[in-house]
Amino acid sequence: MTAALYRTETAAAPDDADRWAVLIRAAEVTLTIFCVFMFTEALWAPLFAPNQENGGETAWMRLLWLPVYGATALLCAMRISSFLRIIPAVFAIGIFVGLAYLSSVWSIAPDVSTRRAIALAFTSLFGLYLGARYKGSDLTQIVGFTFVGLAIGSYLAAALYPKMGIAHDINAGAWRGLWHEKNQMAAMMVLGFIAACASAFQVPERRKFWIAAAVMIFVLVVLSRSKTSLLACLLSLGAMPVLVAIQRGGLISVVIVWFATTAATIGTVVFMTIPDVVLKALGKDPTLTGRTQIWEALGRLSEERPLLGYGYKAFWAEGSVPALIVRRETHWPVPSAHNGWLDLLVQLGWVGVITFGVFLAICFLCALFRFSRVNDGFFSVLILCLFSFLILSESFILGQNSLIWVLFVAAAARLTANRLQT
Repeated sequence: MTAALYRTETAAAPDDADRWAVLIRAAEVTLTIFCVFMFTEALWAPLFAPNQENGGETAWMRLLWLPVYGATALLCAMRISSFLRIIPAVFAIGIFVGLAYLSSVWSIAPDVSTRRAIALAFTSLFGLYLGARYKGSDLTQIVGFTFVGLAIGSYLAAALYPKMGIAHDINAGAWRGLWHEKNQMAAMMVLGFIAACASAFQVPERRKFWIAAAVMIFVLVVLSRSKTSLLACLLSLGAMPVLVAIQRGGLISVVIVWFATTAATIGTVVFMTIPDVVLKALGKDPTLTGRTQIWEALGRLSEERPLLGYGYKAFWAEGSVPALIVRRETHWPVPSAHNGWLDLLVQLGWVGVITFGVFLAICFLCALFRFSRVNDGFFSVLILCLFSFLILSESFILGQNSLIWVLFVAAAARLTANRLQT
């Protein structure tokens, strides 16, 4: 896998290239894949921390991240000059990390905010490294090859060790592969699906391989029984011809974009008008499995600290009084807001929400006007759209040790770059 990626990157290199340079570049790709793998939390998290599926952490878990942070620092040091291409993203992400770290001053759990802000810094730094270092198809293939390996591992886990690979609890029969639970696997596999589809467009000589990889990954999403992730895959697949049409231009592109915009508008109006009917059609509880109760409680509690919130990652920390209030009102051990915007509101207040909202809007504007000039435009735009879709139901904004946040940062870095790398 590393060799295939390395050949893509160094195809034009002379046969007598310096051996040390070859080894260093191969080691760099290997370290990158290692970090991507660790951020997926596949295999190692269920094996070494079987009780951490709700986002908790232990000293042992923190130690496991030290090699990732060390590798990230080394990779960034090797390619520090590449960061000059993505100054806008470096500046914006620096503001978010700085705000998270500064929040320890007013946090209800300052030690938690400080520790997790440091983790966020390294997580974001790795995303910036990906966006600055790898051009075009190299970025998508690194992610794609990683997920091909994880997909194969998930099939093997289900076949050879079903106790791990298939759920036996309330979701009995649903596949969870190398992860704690089915939704984790499904969310991760959506990222792999997007990477495989984007690689199929970008690397014609390996198109059959990447189409087969996309099918293999998509089947895992179906077997997970996660309707949200399945919908995300289908929407991503439907967005592909729209992006191709926009890139090619002409009358056909106008027609396709018009149809896509009309369909999206109609879908939004229908959902806003009769949400109960839509949710029941998707097999969802109209209360979103009690999430509306959580959101009501959080909305009320956020009014007590509207400007700056309760501190980065402090609201749901162990021993948190506000979290205890939410759990008593909802009668279940709520682990998060199940909405990225609300979680950001209770962490960093309206300052954090507005700042991030402005940055996200800028990313979409860049995607609209520049994606055809970015060689991995399909991947970056789809990751941007997927991230914006997932944060409506999951708390991925400013997520420490989160691959979804890593890839969002990488996509944002490439789309907002002051010097585009093809």
